[in-house]
Amino acid sequence: MNKTVKRYEIPIVAGLLIWGTLFLLKMAYLRIWISTPICVAYLWAIYAYVKARYDAKIPFALLFMVWASVALDGLGNLFDFYNNSPFKYFKYDEFTHTAVPALTAPVIVWLLRAGLDHFGYRLPLGLVTFFAVTTMFTLSGFYEIVELWDDKYMWPQPGMRIHGPYDTPNDLQCDLLGLIIGGLIAHVALKRQARSEFQRAHAAGAA
Repeated sequence: MNKTVKRYEIPIVAGLLIWGTLFLLKMAYLRIWISTPICVAYLWAIYAYVKARYDAKIPFALLFMVWASVALDGLGNLFDFYNNSPFKYFKYDEFTHTAVPALTAPVIVWLLRAGLDHFGYRLPLGLVTFFAVTTMFTLSGFYEIVELWDDKYMWPQPGMRIHGPYDTPNDLQCDLLGLIIGGLIAHVALKRQARSEFQRAHAAGAA
């Protein structure tokens, strides 16, 4: 299986990237009963690829957090929260732009660390977390550009997705806050896991 995946790795990775990109572009317009099953299928494909290629199992808790981030967006579309926020002091868009990065950052930190370990690189966990967060923030910035293109060139009436001159910077500051929260959660959890594994190994060696 590993040899087969290795042989077709480039088209597999390209397919996953294209699939993920198209899904992100269309997600804002999909109903929750469509977006969440697609998300499950996509996460399963990522899980299967990582397991077959690198013999690493992504924790299901992290995959569930990614699914939950898609569900939050779906709930916003279903109940029109983006236009009628259920929160008193902030918009639902601000909530999702904070919650979604916080929910997805841990799995990116985990994947980056697992990838570095697989190839024999040893970086401090804090540095791995920093690189993961900054990479995700770069992707957030690219998504905002795509949102601009979508709003400006694909809608008959501009202003459907970008509501005012502060929409993009406000989204990005919420993204950054969520990424910092998610990165800190991942850092603490992985550090605790590493400490537990070290203690178990030490106890086994002493025995």
